[in-house]
Amino acid sequence: MVMKKYRFFYHYNKPKKAMTVHFKDACYVVDNINCMVPCETKWNKTQPNLVMRGFAEKVTINKGVATIV
Repeated sequence: MVMKKYRFFYHYNKPKKAMTVHFKDACYVVDNINCMVPCETKWNKTQPNLVMRGFAEKVTINKGVATIV
């Protein structure tokens, strides 16, 4: 069975002094990220200026570490 892939992106959140991962209309504040899928950079004219984005099947959070698969 092929799982559907959804867009994700992550960036540094300066006010929270942590990374944020956005996946399926949810925002997760994490300390570290393990990205197991290909991602690309995207430059924005407004903040956040640089985000990493790609497509993933799921995102799991365990003890402040996001694993993107």
